[in-house]
Amino acid sequence: MDSKAQAWYTDFAVALLLFIFTLVVYFSYINNVQREEKSGLDVVIKDAKAISSALVLSGYPINWTNETVIRVGLADDHKLNSTKLRAFKRLNYSITKKYFGTIYDYFVYFVDKKGEVLNINSVCGAGYPLINTSYNIKSAYYYQDTDDSFLKDFMKDTFNADIYFDDNPLNFDDIDGLISNLSKYSLVVLEHPDLEPSDLNEFYRELNNYTARGGHLLVSGALVDASSDQKLNGVIFKKKFGDSSPQKTAIVNNSDQYLTLNVKDTITFVQYYFVVNDSSPSIITDINDPNYNPFPSNNFKVIATYEETDDKAIATWKYGNGTVYFFSDFDVSAFNGNFLQAVEELATSFIGGTCAPINISAISPKNLARIERYLTYNSQVVKMVVYVWQWRKQYFSQLTACLRQEL
Repeated sequence: MDSKAQAWYTDFAVALLLFIFTLVVYFSYINNVQREEKSGLDVVIKDAKAISSALVLSGYPINWTNETVIRVGLADDHKLNSTKLRAFKRLNYSITKKYFGTIYDYFVYFVDKKGEVLNINSVCGAGYPLINTSYNIKSAYYYQDTDDSFLKDFMKDTFNADIYFDDNPLNFDDIDGLISNLSKYSLVVLEHPDLEPSDLNEFYRELNNYTARGGHLLVSGALVDASSDQKLNGVIFKKKFGDSSPQKTAIVNNSDQYLTLNVKDTITFVQYYFVVNDSSPSIITDINDPNYNPFPSNNFKVIATYEETDDKAIATWKYGNGTVYFFSDFDVSAFNGNFLQAVEELATSFIGGTCAPINISAISPKNLARIERYLTYNSQVVKMVVYVWQWRKQYFSQLTACLRQEL
């Protein structure tokens, strides 16, 4: 009995020690979890504050570019610099995290006093690339030829644009369908429309009224399928035949707020079309005349001209309350850069307005910090919102390392 009792007490003592050890490890683990969780959130908040503080400064150098940047900043004297914001958007995301000195992910966007996300110089938000942004705008895209549909996918993917094609009376999604729905759209792109002269005469007033009321219009290539000059939106559309490649080379004369081309850049277009400013008032005074043109072009600006002729290959102007951009072509055979990207950024920039709400709920972070700062933009106060977060995988890998040190 004595030996059995001794064995029982020995087993009990060992079990008790194991139980006590388990409790010690458990409570140590719980304490470490709580301490690490608080510490992790504190670090995320600290990084969020540091990133937001950096962004409300000018950065270094003061007029930094993507080639010269050492420290990223978006504001000059508390005024948001839209050029720097677009440059920031273009920077490699992983590299920006090194600039900010953080291992955590982040996202930055701006809202107005109504809480609506602003489209600033084509940017709805910058940072973590898997957070989707989109534009609050109704748009349409029309094309005549599948070989001239360079902006089709962009318009569909970026704006969820309604697509119209050709002139087919059996299909509502043709030029007649577009004209019937013009009043719905804030942005319309006509890529090499090549309309029949009879169609232009029929729809002349609707297209003029669309822009005059404040619509945004991008036109490239031939307006009509005819050799004669055609008027629309206060300018004359022209085209030239049989030119060699050197004669299709244009040079950028003037910079533009929204179109990121550099003065003295050369562009060789595949096709040769151009516009002539027609700022004189309409000689037709009958408002019932289909060719009645109540507005001359205004603020006509030449962006690029053909080197050999000085014809206007790229131009922009105001017509009524709207804005028009003309391009000889969206297809180029020679350019030092990505010409289509420049056109796409123009489309997202000059429309202005707001973006869809930013949804970060899908990222499911362990620790998430939100910091707000105030700046001015276009004489209005805007709020910069900075999110910084720690992924659960990051959190548990750091916690495991901490527990190993404790044990």
